[in-house]
Amino acid sequence: MRIACLGGGPAGLYFAISMKRRDPGHEVVVIERNRPEDTFGWGVVLSDETLDNLAANDAESAARIRQHFAYWDDIAVIHDGVKTVSTGHGFCGIGRRQLLILLQQ
Repeated sequence: MRIACLGGGPAGLYFAISMKRRDPGHEVVVIERNRPEDTFGWGVVLSDETLDNLAANDAESAARIRQHFAYWDDIAVIHDGVKTVSTGHGFCGIGRRQLLILLQQ
């Protein structure tokens, strides 16, 4: 199968990796107009459930990405000077540039 992926951001790169892993015979081309180190936005935040899905799809990429995540499970909302904390959510985040570098490798 010949696949052209328009966009070399995190989603495009991960899709390309996934398709190649599904069948190494696929011809996958990623087309990106910006330089490899260019990024737009600050970071990417994922839930525990999404991390599990990444690991099920591609354990190798998931393991490399996990090494660079910051983890937290509390969410604080401050409204009219009152801070309300909700716990037990299980989130992680990674800088967008770092994620691009890992996926490009």
